[in-house]
Amino acid sequence: MPWIIECTFALLAADFVSGLVHWSEDTFGTESTPILGPWIVAPNVLHHRDAGAFLSKGWLASSWDLALGGLVILVGAFLAGHLGPGVVVFAVAGANANEIHKWNHAPSRAPLVARVLWATGIMQRPVEHARHHAGEKNTAYCVLTPFVNPVLDALRFWRAIERVVVPIFGAPRREDLRNRAW
Repeated sequence: MPWIIECTFALLAADFVSGLVHWSEDTFGTESTPILGPWIVAPNVLHHRDAGAFLSKGWLASSWDLALGGLVILVGAFLAGHLGPGVVVFAVAGANANEIHKWNHAPSRAPLVARVLWATGIMQRPVEHARHHAGEKNTAYCVLTPFVNPVLDALRFWRAIERVVVPIFGAPRREDLRNRAW
């Protein structure tokens, strides 16, 4: 497989995983859930009330966990003899998902590379991300590219996995924050 195709699939896979993580953050746990509540759920709920709340955090503060996950993937792939450009793209894109998400909320503060990727249509634009913050905030979970959300939302993918997973694990219904500023 030529490296460009491998990297394209890796980017789309990273986008899908970003959506799966985002959906999980939005669906499961409460602010009082041990460990994950204060670490993941509370900042996520705050973000849906005030989308700019996480903009003051630096890269390390908002991405250390994703970077650690990316490092584990890179080391694991290296040790298994499978480190290639696709693995690197997946790990780097995933490690920067929160930063890319932040750029969508503060486009005037986005670096030149983000503006170039927006202009080429490779990276999700602020207007595309805004769909997640509209209504009940239960669509458009993927934050990296403009390609994965339309497919998953058209297939009603998130509702389908909720029908399977929520009866098993339960999921709190959070306040509809649609009237809050984004």
